[in-house]
Order: sequence, then C-alpha cells, then structure tokens
Amino acid sequence: MGYMWGEGREPVPGDMAPGRRFGLLSQKLAATALSGCLLVVMPHVVLAASTDVGTAPEAAIATVTATELAQAVSSDPSFRFDIPAQKLTSALVEYSRITGIDVVIDGDLSSNHVTPAFKGEMTANQALDSLLNGTGLTWQALDSHTVSIVTVHVDQSLSPVVTAPVTITSYAGRGVGVDADPETVYETPGGLSVVTRDDMQKVPGREARDIFGQVAGVDISNDARDPGLTVNVRGQQEMGRVNVNIDGARQNYNQTTHGTTSRVYVDPALLANVTIDKTNMNQSGGAGTSAGIVTLRTLNTDDILDFGEDWGGKVNLSHGTNNYNFAGDASVAARVSPKLDIAAAMSRKTIGNYRAGSRNPELFTLSSGKEYTTENSRPEYTFSRHTSGLLKANIQLTDDQELHLGYVGSTVDYAKTSDVTNLYTDFNETQTHTLTAKHNWNPDSELIDLNTNLYWTRTKNHQNRPARYNSSGRVTTDSFSTDYTLDTAGADIANSSDWYLGNLAGGSSSIRFNYGTEFFQDKAKTDSSTGGEGGAGEDYQLEGSTPGGKRDVYGGFLKTTYDWDEMFQVYGGLRYDRYQLDGNAYWCDTAHPCTSGGVSYDVNLSDQKVSPSFGASVTPFDGIQFFANYRKNMRAPTIAEAMIKGEHIGDVGIPFYANGNLQSEESETKEIGVNFKFDDVLQKHDRFRAKFTYYRTKIDNYVTLGYVPEPTTNVSCIPSPCTPSYIGRTITTNQAAAMVNLTDPVYINGSEFDLNYDADMYYLGGTLTLNDVDLKGNYNPFVLNTAYDEYANYQLDEVKPANLFNLTGPIYGNGGTLYGIYAPPKRKITLDGGLRLFDQNLILGMRATFVEPQDNFGSSNISTVVGKYFSYRFFDFYSSYKINDHVAVRLAVNNFLDEAYVQGSGGTYAAAPGRTGILTLSGNF
Repeated sequence: MGYMWGEGREPVPGDMAPGRRFGLLSQKLAATALSGCLLVVMPHVVLAASTDVGTAPEAAIATVTATELAQAVSSDPSFRFDIPAQKLTSALVEYSRITGIDVVIDGDLSSNHVTPAFKGEMTANQALDSLLNGTGLTWQALDSHTVSIVTVHVDQSLSPVVTAPVTITSYAGRGVGVDADPETVYETPGGLSVVTRDDMQKVPGREARDIFGQVAGVDISNDARDPGLTVNVRGQQEMGRVNVNIDGARQNYNQTTHGTTSRVYVDPALLANVTIDKTNMNQSGGAGTSAGIVTLRTLNTDDILDFGEDWGGKVNLSHGTNNYNFAGDASVAARVSPKLDIAAAMSRKTIGNYRAGSRNPELFTLSSGKEYTTENSRPEYTFSRHTSGLLKANIQLTDDQELHLGYVGSTVDYAKTSDVTNLYTDFNETQTHTLTAKHNWNPDSELIDLNTNLYWTRTKNHQNRPARYNSSGRVTTDSFSTDYTLDTAGADIANSSDWYLGNLAGGSSSIRFNYGTEFFQDKAKTDSSTGGEGGAGEDYQLEGSTPGGKRDVYGGFLKTTYDWDEMFQVYGGLRYDRYQLDGNAYWCDTAHPCTSGGVSYDVNLSDQKVSPSFGASVTPFDGIQFFANYRKNMRAPTIAEAMIKGEHIGDVGIPFYANGNLQSEESETKEIGVNFKFDDVLQKHDRFRAKFTYYRTKIDNYVTLGYVPEPTTNVSCIPSPCTPSYIGRTITTNQAAAMVNLTDPVYINGSEFDLNYDADMYYLGGTLTLNDVDLKGNYNPFVLNTAYDEYANYQLDEVKPANLFNLTGPIYGNGGTLYGIYAPPKRKITLDGGLRLFDQNLILGMRATFVEPQDNFGSSNISTVVGKYFSYRFFDFYSSYKINDHVAVRLAVNNFLDEAYVQGSGGTYAAAPGRTGILTLSGNF
C-alpha cells in the first residue's frame, strides 16, 4: 500500500496479496473506483541511493539502502496485468492502481510515447520494466512501496541523488462517473458502445441526435426539428424499453403526438461521454428495461482540468451556415482542497430555420402511395434556442468514502410541426432539471464496493398550439395552451464482492458477485386550456392523450461471475422486477360522449417477474475473445400507455381508450459475438480493434397503438337480423384507438460490426448494422371491460348493381389497423477515416453514412402518418488544427454534397438539414 508524506497521516500498511483487484493508493484518496483516474502532482523531497536521511517538511523518511529498496520491490508477489497500449503517463497510473505502488518521476515524461500492450501475471518490477522498455527511462526504489522513474545516465560521475520528484497518485473515480474508455468496447463480452467527447466535437451537430450517427445498432427516431432524443437500440425504443439517463437519473418523459412519444432533452455541449450497454441488464438501471441502458454522463472536474491543474476551464465558440447562428459553451473547475473539487458549465445555442438539401429531393411515401419531396414537405419552423448549465461537487468524506453531488438543467425554445405537410406548428418551451447524489464506499476489503445513487428529475413542456384555419379563413380548431409535466424520483444501491480462489490448473481463478436493488416513481400531470376562438377542441383532448397518473417500479439483481486466468469467464444472473400502476380513466362512445364525462373506468395494473440471464466468454488466443449471452426481461407499461383516454384533438371523432387489461412485455434476447484487439499489426504502435455481434430478440405481448371498435354500433338491417346478404340501410363506423398487446411475437434479428484501425498518422474505422424487424401482428381489439355490440367490429359493404349489402369483417385486430410503428434502418453503413499531420496538430477527416430502410414497417392501412422513407447517403468533412497548447480551431462541413433525405425512423419524416459549414474556436485556460 502506498502512502504520502506531509499530510499528517501515519503510513498505512497495504495488502498486496496475489489476486487483489487492485491496491489502494496514496492517502487512500478514492482509489477504489474502477471508473477512471485523475493524475495529481504532489511535490516533496527524497534523497535516494544514500544512507543519508532526506527530510520532508512534515515528516522524516526512513533510511534504506538502494539495494534493500530494490530487493523489496522485486520480491513483491505476482499481479495480474492487462494494460492496453496507451500514453506512458496513463499506463503508469494503471500500474500504480494494480500494484498499490506509488510512482514518482524525476523530470517530465514524453507526452507522445505509447507503451506496448501487455497482459499476464508477473511481478511488479517485471511489469515496470516492460512499461519503460525503449523509453530511455529506468526505475529505482525509494521505499518498499514507492519507485522513482529517472532518465538513464551514462556519466557515472553524476550525483546519485534524485531531488524534487513528483508522485503520480490515482484519484480513481473522483467525479469521473461511468467508465467510458473506448478500449472497454473491445474487452467487454457483450454489446457495448461508447461515444467520447472527442467524437462529439469532431463533427458538431444541430441537435443531440447527431452524436449517435456512427454507433452500431443505435438510431434516433425523432427528426431534426425536435431537440429531444428518442433512442432506438436494436429495434426497440420508447416507453422505457431503453433506459436513457443523465448521470444515472432516468429520463422517462412522454408526450403523445404524431411521431415518437418518448423524448430526452440534453445539451451535447455538456456531455463528457455516452455509454450504450445493450447486453447487461443485471445492473442498476435495468429495472423495467428490455433493450439497453444509455448513460449520458455530463462534464465533471476531471473532464475540464488538464493534468496537473488545480483550476482552469475550457471554452468553445461556433458559428456556421444554414442558419447555424451561434453555439458556445464554457466550463470551469477547481480543486479547492484534497477533499473537495467543484465544476460548473454553461451553454447557449441559437439556430434558425434550416434549408433542406438540394440533391435527390424525393423524401418518402405514405401508405396511401403519395410521394413527398422537399417541395411539398418543407422543413419550416425548425428554429431552437437552447440554454443549459450544470454544477458539480465531489467530496472526499473519509479515506474510503466519496460523495458526488450534481445538478443539470436546460431550457429549449423550439417549433415543431406535427404533420408531414408542415401546415400545423406547435411552439414549445421545454425545461429540464436533474439532481443527483451519489455515494461510494470502498474500504480495504474485497467484499465491499458499495455505490448508492439518489436522483430526481423533472421535464416540463409548455406548448402553445395556435388556432387552425381552413382555406376560407374560418377557425377549424381552437388554440391550446398546455403544460406537460413528468417528475421521476429514484434510488439504487449496488455492491460488488470479489474472492480470489487461488491457482487452478496453472491459472488464477476468482469469483465476483454483483448485486443490488432499485426503485423509481413517475408522476405525470397535464393541464390544458383553449383559446375559445369558436372552432373545435376541448381541454380534455390533450389532457387525456398525455394522461396524468403515477407508476412505481421496483427491481433487484444478482450476477455471479467466475473467471479463470482471464481466459475463461462464465456468469449467471437473476433479475426481479415489479411494477404497480393505478389511476382513474374513462371511455367514450356515441352513447356516452366525452363532453358528458363518458363512462368511468378504473385502471389497476401490476405484474412481477424473475428473469434469468447467463453467458460465457473464452479467450483462446491473445487478442481474440468469443462470447455468448442469453437474457430475459420484463418491461413495465408506462402511464401514457395504460392511462390514455379522451379523444383525438379537434373534430376528428376518434376516442382513446385506456386498456385495463394491458400486459407487460416479456423479451428474450440471444447474442453471440467476438472481440478482436491487436497491436503492432502492420507497423509498430498501430492498433486494430473490431467487434462483431449477432443477436435475436423475441418479444411477447408487444405494446403499441392500434385502432379498436367502440362498444356500440348503429347497424340496422332489413330484414332483421343481419345476414351475409341483405337489403339494408347504413352503418356508422365507430372507431377508437388504444394501446394493445400483439398476440403474435415480435422478432428482431440483427448484426453489428465495429472496426477501427489507428496508426497514429492515419486512421480508418466504420460500422455496419443489419436489422430485420417484424413489427406486424394481430391483437385483441376489445380492450374495455364492458359488453360489446355483436357487430361492433364489422362493416356493411354495398354490392352494386344488385343493391345488396354484405357484412364484412372483422375490421380491427390485425397488422393493417396498427397506428404505426417506427422501425430502424434495415442496413446502415458508416465510414470514418483521416490523417494526423504536423505532429498530430492537424487532423483532416471524412465521414460517410449509407442508409436503407426496412421492408417491413408494420404500417397501417388507415393511418395518414405512416410511410416509408427512401434510401439515402451523405458525407461529412471535418478538420482541426491545434495552434498551441491552449487554442485550437475546427472546421466541419456536414452533408457535404447537400443531399436531401429523411433521417432513418425520423418521426413525421421532416427533411434533414442541407449542407452546413461550422467553424469552432476552442481554448483552455
């Protein structure tokens, strides 16, 4: 165990037994989290290679000969190392983290030297020799737990005294949050993707959706006019299927409209990284989730300050064409003391109505067959004004406890049309507030690494919907002023316990237990009022389509993992999930109109399920890892799904029915894949990384919106009763809509390829995503617990010229009467390559994206908002130049060839922005 002098602490003996996950480091300053590390420079004076005593200002250093010191370090037991190729400074931190040995440096380390990757079991001095090989540096022991890195001197007459060294100490986890190191993507036996801050800044986007463009298996299903995110992971989206969270706080907001319903509002300028876990639901955040966990981690101290800084900040200023008017952000941080650091950031973005591309103007076709182009579906009213900020504090409570407090908030004003022709525009002001409090306790015990998280988040959208007019200027629908609010409060606690089991068949073996529990509650409320201009429209229409209510979701998990010599790993896990949803609804029909209150309808839904998971991975050769995973999950219905009521806005006459019999979804996912990780492939210090995954998901009781019959009809027949052929009068088709469970399973098959080759001077990477989504199916259309007319699901068709009428049906309950399901692209290919010139100060790169839509959209025969977009491609150019250590400039041209296209799964199919150039000036201080 390492320790430091000058802080008034006694040296703490360390446990450096074989198989420890890692040793605690100097001062035990939060050195127990694996999520990341911060390098801290602490000067002091040491005299080595002499029997003289060097004196630090606060404490005396013991007298030890150089021979005794070297023997002490060299006699350390073996450790298990897996240090990827990286900068020498980072590699030394990783070395210190594993061994518990403090490293001091006499002078500066080269910032450009990349250490080779090495893996295996070896002693501490053998590992240090490997790290320093070829650097011109060597090491010497200062005491039994501290080594000094010095330059090799050939002049033996020089004094053997090392003065003013600095200690590299790992502050692992101080405000770092989720581990989003891209290297972990190719080390994880399952579906995992990472988007770094460098990735996000490489090609600045108009909205948050743009940061996911290069991620395999992930799409954003709302179009560029909406600053909210609807994240689709492996064919699933919305209603909690994907847990999208900000710093661990779930963002569950829903608002019913044409297009997507679930949205997450976040400013990309405040993001440090994004992690998409598509496999592991046996962790905090897995409750009620079936497709994945997307963690949007915002900036913290370690993301703002550079190595060795006690305070500082970063600034980015951007301006562009195509009404990309201004985007700017500033972040500052300070290490107030060894026990406290703080961070703050602000961002402002103003963009106007963008112009669509000019090449290939065809956009999409509706299920009716009508085609739309940039001429008859213009992206008007696409402006937004986005202001956001955050404040973080990281507190070292004790040597082994940390507290992280955070606030993230934003306000975005934007306009969005809710139809394909852009005739009807809604003006929105959306505010979000997220509070988090995280505590970590990691004492000197392999049995405890306890993480607790409390959070509260509010999303509130104030929407003004102007009055709608017909061609003669008469008001057809009154104006609306509506407040949609969702509050989510939650807590989770998780622990990991490790046991080193000793050597087995020549390899070390260990077992790890991950277990925890979580809870969250959603409270939704909608308040609406009309302007009373004399047209159609009532308050209850918007209040019912996005209903109020309360939902409680509980979860617990246990995952046991056995590892043998890091070559073979097998795990098994269980999840327990439960939900409770209660509320008062009503249903309406011609006999019981909504204006009279309809018929009272209580909704009381609950369910619980234990879901298993298991998997294995094997690494038969260095750099190749095969894996297979299996899991089941229960997805709890949301308030918006279970409590929808009232009727469609305006004079449409389609009621919405709450489904008191709605069942939770049950999904089963099978996955196989392989990771590749090689160094020095074509030349020294190059790196090749690749990941291939194939998955198959089956979903029972899939929930979506479908058309259903009203319980009563106006059928009258001559003669009576109605027969297959008869002379009759008329029938009034009484149509409603409700959330329904598909009785047919939904199958989603897909493959993901992720490849990267980096040779420092040049790089090339890309992804390939293949998806085959079957979202059509039958369903039970009788969702109300009431008596239905025997002809409620039939219609009369006139047979001419005989003037006879046939009774046909059933009308509702098949794939042709689903309201519409938005599927991810069938195939998406992305490429990214570039050059690093002039000592990597100049970067020139190009990205390309090719998209082909699904053949099967699950489209409705009677919906006017379901269609199919056309295949498309577009190219982005980007560049950056580092003027000095403090100033850099970046130039990007998005949609370089000015292609017109609708973004895959793009909600109401608005055209994407045309060619847009963006110039960014970045600085740090």
